[in-house]
Amino acid sequence: MISLDVKSGRPNSYVGNSPHAKKINRAIQNYAKVDKNILIVGEPGTGREFIARRIHELSSRKDRAFVVINCSALGHTVGKKELFGYETSADNKIVRIIGLIERANKGVVYLENISDIPREYQADLWRLISERKYRRIGGEENISSDMRIISSCDESLVSAVEMGVFRKDFYYDLKALTIAALPLKERKQDIPELFICFLKQYCVEHNLDVPAVPVEIFESILEYDWNGNISELKSCVENLIVMSSNGELASQYLPFEIKRHPLDFMEIKNLNSVISDVEVFLIKKALGKFAGNQVKAAKLLGIPEATLRFKIRKYAISREAY
Repeated sequence: MISLDVKSGRPNSYVGNSPHAKKINRAIQNYAKVDKNILIVGEPGTGREFIARRIHELSSRKDRAFVVINCSALGHTVGKKELFGYETSADNKIVRIIGLIERANKGVVYLENISDIPREYQADLWRLISERKYRRIGGEENISSDMRIISSCDESLVSAVEMGVFRKDFYYDLKALTIAALPLKERKQDIPELFICFLKQYCVEHNLDVPAVPVEIFESILEYDWNGNISELKSCVENLIVMSSNGELASQYLPFEIKRHPLDFMEIKNLNSVISDVEVFLIKKALGKFAGNQVKAAKLLGIPEATLRFKIRKYAISREAY
């Protein structure tokens, strides 16, 4: 049973019934109880930030800040002043500007894409972890720090450590505990539950009734590899709802690379039998769309009403069938 958080609208657990999803949920529960740094390894879109936030929400620091720092931006759009804050003098007064690290005091810093962190920032952050102190840029006093660091990367940092690109001492301090998040194509049994989860999220957010999901949509999404992982699946669901009309999901609105032709689902058999199957399917669908109104159904199918009545008798299509 998928449950959504009332305030955030997000699921209350790492969605899925696969052994991997259950392992992740156990890790979340257990790691929330201990105040150690965590390294989450997994491809982008595998739910790394969700895991980090969920651990924070269940921990003793839950009422404190959760500050996200994209390490790819350090040295570019985020400098040391933004990271550590700074002090300056104006009119014989000291002006202090609080940085991201100070905002996270008593809470959690989430270092996203830790493998992209420049070497000079590695030294600064390692010193922060080891000494639990830092200094604002331009300041003269050390400031005590109490925070938990959760970081993420898309592959093991071992080779980067061996090549000297990533500091060994910094790496081992970051990975006191580790979690590995598998790509979606390696846990396909979780895809239907994730699909329904995002479907419910979107419908709750926009005050819509949750529609039924045609079997051909599940067939298509289970065959696709989802290189964009959970993020790509979520975007697919939202696009499908927006494009489908009358509260009915239609496989034709799946992205081109995911969509399968409806006839792909048919078994190879006698051609006359296949034609009959297609006719029955379309007649039932047309009648169901118009609550049994044969005039409207015949018009939609592009056949005379008399022909439709004949085929209904021929195939013994009862009202209960549609």
